[in-house]
Amino acid sequence: MASFLALVTGCADDPPAGHKERLHKAAGVAAFKITCTKDMWERTTAFPNESIDSFQDAKPRKSDGAAGGRGLVEVTLTGSQLVDYLQQLNDDMSGGLRGRDSVEPMSRRMYEALAPVVDQIQKNAPLTKVPAAIVDDAVVPAGPEVSPTASTNA
Repeated sequence: MASFLALVTGCADDPPAGHKERLHKAAGVAAFKITCTKDMWERTTAFPNESIDSFQDAKPRKSDGAAGGRGLVEVTLTGSQLVDYLQQLNDDMSGGLRGRDSVEPMSRRMYEALAPVVDQIQKNAPLTKVPAAIVDDAVVPAGPEVSPTASTNA
């Protein structure tokens, strides 16, 4: 019986810590923006064997400025779409029945970028801007430039 259950459910890893709470938070947002490469978006949302239409109207548009020049696109998801996307990314990372091994590294990278942004969403907090995640490791956080000749002595 146990081997039958393993076969039916797949050999999936447990979801990342906080996954269930993350889905609950995602369901409560009106919009969530993702900036990534076009191929990252397309590969993590292409479902060849299923008719998942959750992302059908979430069309990537070229980012402005230098980000667009590097091939980055922006996609805005509704909360419901974000829930579906996080769940699919989790399935792809964990090797579950619906998971796709061919996109596991991209799905893991995308999930790792989205999770902290979703985790910061606070219910009933005043909305100042749409939550946004950027999946581009070439982006350097803003901050003061350090002079190469600056002294580290106190």
